[in-house]
Amino acid sequence: MRVIQTFTVPMSLTFIEGQPKFWQENNYELHVLTSKSDTLTDFGLKNNVKTHPIKFRRSPAALFQDILSIMQLMHYFWKYPPQIVHGNTPKAALLTMISAYIMRVPIRIYEMLGMPLETVSFEKRPFFWFIEWLTCRLATQVIVVSPSLRQVAIQKKLVHLSKIVTAHNGSCNGVDTENIFNLKKIPASVIKQLRQSLQLMPKQPVVGFVGRLTIDKGIKELYEAWQIVKQSYPNARLLVIGGEDERQNLECQFLQKINNDPTIIKVGQVEELNKMASYYALMDFLVLPSYREGFGNVVLEAAAMGKPAVVSSVTGLVDAVIENQTGIFCKPRSAEDLAEKITYYLQNSDIVQLHGKAAQLRVVADFFPADVWNAKLMLYQRLIAKTESVTLPHVSHILQTTD
Repeated sequence: MRVIQTFTVPMSLTFIEGQPKFWQENNYELHVLTSKSDTLTDFGLKNNVKTHPIKFRRSPAALFQDILSIMQLMHYFWKYPPQIVHGNTPKAALLTMISAYIMRVPIRIYEMLGMPLETVSFEKRPFFWFIEWLTCRLATQVIVVSPSLRQVAIQKKLVHLSKIVTAHNGSCNGVDTENIFNLKKIPASVIKQLRQSLQLMPKQPVVGFVGRLTIDKGIKELYEAWQIVKQSYPNARLLVIGGEDERQNLECQFLQKINNDPTIIKVGQVEELNKMASYYALMDFLVLPSYREGFGNVVLEAAAMGKPAVVSSVTGLVDAVIENQTGIFCKPRSAEDLAEKITYYLQNSDIVQLHGKAAQLRVVADFFPADVWNAKLMLYQRLIAKTESVTLPHVSHILQTTD
């Protein structure tokens, strides 16, 4: 059984980390398509799967290139006819659904990892709504990575409730709490060396942010909040991990403010998951004041390392944190409330530890990767059975479809 998964950029291949072996063990021939890079080549060699470059462009205004990408996809589907295509990330998913529909691929899955529609400007909303609607319309099944994202998609009339599911408890891949995001796997010497390289004192408070440096991630509110927090906690440090996004460039003047603030440590993009785990180990807690998320994978990763989070009460993040148990919520787009919540955690280290432990236990229990993979496997089996008019009574139902 051949399955082709597509992603717009190679960086998103982390969304299926560990999955290739699982699919191979279950007799699925996995092909992975994304933009050309060494990352794609390395992924194929490491996981023994067939890969192929497609010239995807993330920009919405790339009509000519999008047509070429559709032609490339159609040729690939003709050369390697799939039973299932599985499109991930907005641009790749749209072009994949169009190509697969034209080529009459029987099972077309769109995995919705987030909804840019929620935060685009008013004049752009009709266009972004149409793109999401068309992608869902051409798909035979839609998977969303969180219950709240599913609710929003239905409320905005993008897809009928019978066509959209959340795999297991959400997230696109679960969290590997055994081999990667496991504090016991990281030697104390590694954490000590990393702390020294960042010029941090042994017990110096560290507040972490992980994400793209864009307005949607709440980076401006975070900077403003930090200017308030550091007045009371001048010894605390804000650790900012993430690269800039060419689609939403921040003003040079603002970036210069971040770079020139001695209490902010800007690391840049960290692609290695094992290294990312070490950075989480340095933090006292995570902060993610996003305007929207699909789920908030970084919140789960930090939780696996025993770190709670301060997050905005928005789509996706309301599923990633249990209020006053595994983290706390702040008001969206409010630097003042965010500063108040950061200060609360800095003042109450015992509560931070309590929330961190609860967050860790939750991730281990509810977001084990194999559980998410098995939910998708069972969905595949049901869709195949439906296509072939076969019943599979032995397949249990572990996909969330309730409202």
